[in-house]
Amino acid sequence: MFKSVLNGVLSQDKDKGNYEKWEEVGGRNTTEAEKEDLIFSNLVCKHLKSNAIALVKNKQLIGKGCGQTSRIDALRHAAEKARQFNFDLHGAVMASDAFFPFADCVQLGHEAGITAFIEPGGSIRDKDSIEYCKQNNLALVLTGLRHFKH
Repeated sequence: MFKSVLNGVLSQDKDKGNYEKWEEVGGRNTTEAEKEDLIFSNLVCKHLKSNAIALVKNKQLIGKGCGQTSRIDALRHAAEKARQFNFDLHGAVMASDAFFPFADCVQLGHEAGITAFIEPGGSIRDKDSIEYCKQNNLALVLTGLRHFKH
């Protein structure tokens, strides 16, 4: 896939899947309901502009943040949108189209009430997010597939 940009083109492979692997690395395994919501949230996230965050509860998109300059800003935007429409984030799940470079996203998500996270992994600091999830009994799934869409 090609997109015209100032003084050139952007070449990007077509995103053909939802995840390559399902590796549960957090403080606990996902519940069946969380797994269904994570699969759905990751699929929604795939179609959002990067940096993308999708918040889902009961198979319903309740907040999204996309096109931001940072992942934490995308999460703040998604959480604020959910609150603006009176959605309860407690027990919600969160998908990210690319890895978490720091543990701040899982920490902020946890503080908002999110209990399970899905992201591709691949950051040299994955262990920070994994450790936070382990310490706080949160589910974290690594997919091995980055959805970063321009």
